[in-house]
Amino acid sequence: MQHLFWLVEGRIAGRCGPNKENWDINELKQGGIGAVLSVNGGEMCDPEVFEDHDLRYACIPFSRNVPPLAGDVELCAEQLPKALAFIQQCEADDIAVLIHCRSGKDRTALLMAYYLMSNGAAPLHAVSQVRAIRDIAFSAEGWDQFAFDVLYALQD
Repeated sequence: MQHLFWLVEGRIAGRCGPNKENWDINELKQGGIGAVLSVNGGEMCDPEVFEDHDLRYACIPFSRNVPPLAGDVELCAEQLPKALAFIQQCEADDIAVLIHCRSGKDRTALLMAYYLMSNGAAPLHAVSQVRAIRDIAFSAEGWDQFAFDVLYALQD
């Protein structure tokens, strides 16, 4: 599947959103994806279309500011646990999840790093692991430090 990258093979994937590169929902489904999680505003994602294709869907938006603004750490720290709960429910139901934002590199990577932290990784290791599979992760202006600010805020 074009533009797709796996954090956990067959379980958790990321990619850019349909507002950047068109999706083929049937291809996603055939590739094993059973749920889609938008961490942007869900642009070009129609919940009814996902339902018609028997895919779970949630939209839990994170900050889109570049560079991040005051209050963005708190917003993301509030939204990340909600997004993680969606992923964990899908895992419990044996459903592979596709996470996306617009470019699949900053907000998507932030959730992936948080997922790794929830499974025991320290923030630095989590960010490194995500960058190993998505080398452009956290590359928007200010997002390198912002990711650590959010992840450390959630570590407490």
